[in-house]
Amino acid sequence: MKKIFILFASVICLVLIISCESNNNTEPEDIDVADVLFINEFMADNDSVNPDENGDYDDWVEIYNSSDMDIDIGGMYISDDSDDLTAWQIPTTAPDSTTVPAGGFILVWCDKETDQGILHVNIKLSKDGETIILTESDGTTIVDSLSFGIQNTDISEGRNPDGTDSWMTFSIPTPGTSNNQ
Repeated sequence: MKKIFILFASVICLVLIISCESNNNTEPEDIDVADVLFINEFMADNDSVNPDENGDYDDWVEIYNSSDMDIDIGGMYISDDSDDLTAWQIPTTAPDSTTVPAGGFILVWCDKETDQGILHVNIKLSKDGETIILTESDGTTIVDSLSFGIQNTDISEGRNPDGTDSWMTFSIPTPGTSNNQ
């Protein structure tokens, strides 16, 4: 009888552990990403401030995840053309590189140099102003977008605080970190 009780208790513990682990996955099935993913900061005229992993000073967009779950943006689209929401699909082949951590940030390099890495996309931002759009993998549901005007060299624009509707310029950009001041 004692062995049966220990076996039963072990099975219950195992079920509880598996249940808890399955709630911490990176698939945001119950999250509307439009409520938690934000284009948080960008630089459309990067001359000498923030180099990519190859030492190039390219345009970049920072995406912020305000949720308490990791979210993989692989399969989503990024565009600089409101008439073409599917200009570039972020590859799904490297979720370790395309997952925005809970409460964290990820940089997408807008340099049209896709051979440089999974987060180098085939769009280039205009320093004269345009639109940035992040779209769900369905190609039609806009997660976030913004239109911006003429940009100054090595000055970024970002939300402050992170994820809010309040935008400001940053003479000292904060790529990959919080804009909260």
